[in-house]
Amino acid sequence: LVLTIDREIQAMAEDVLDQSLEDNGAVGGTIIIMEPETGEILAMAVQPRMNLNEYWTYSDIYQIGSEHELPFNRAIGTTYEPGSVFKVLTMAAGLDSGAVTPETTMLDTGTFMVGGVAIHNWDRGARGPVDMTSCMRYSLNVCLSWIANELGPTRFYEYMHRFGIGQQTRIDLSGEGNFPLAVPGDANWYEVNLGTNSFGQGVAVTPIQMITAINSVANHGKMVAPHLVRSVI
Repeated sequence: LVLTIDREIQAMAEDVLDQSLEDNGAVGGTIIIMEPETGEILAMAVQPRMNLNEYWTYSDIYQIGSEHELPFNRAIGTTYEPGSVFKVLTMAAGLDSGAVTPETTMLDTGTFMVGGVAIHNWDRGARGPVDMTSCMRYSLNVCLSWIANELGPTRFYEYMHRFGIGQQTRIDLSGEGNFPLAVPGDANWYEVNLGTNSFGQGVAVTPIQMITAINSVANHGKMVAPHLVRSVI
């Protein structure tokens, strides 16, 4: 097997991840580095991770059989709530559909009502008239909720489906996780979801799903399959 992993980039990613966990007091983390045009995974670092030269420590590190059992590779096997990085997808959908342009302005009053629920910015602030560039620069929840509302539920969730949210990437590794994306008509979907989903809350993705979706934006709208095997000789 010839892999896409670059050992220098992989080593760097593991060092950065380990230092970040130490600096922030975190118990786990993931770094994936992917080539947008080809889907090649250049690095995939996770913590906790085991030393493969000491394979007999597997059950201890991943706490096999306990209530705290961990996936072997959280980069593909663990879902999480992505938060603000998801805003890239909402803005891309707004721009691609023509619902907004970079010059479009909206009035940020600090609050936007969706389904009878008030959406606030992360800092509870209000910035008045803002264009779409400022919307992303200041990571405004209110602005992204407004964009999702302009798109409407049908178009918004159609775009999220096309970004692969709620679907496996089918990466060439075992154990890929997934959590279905709730859409209008589902018992667990409410009108406010349109607002909260727009900035990455109330939605679950795996790290590999998220980077694959983001890379489709970097690759001019073309989505490629993530993979680690370059060839078999």
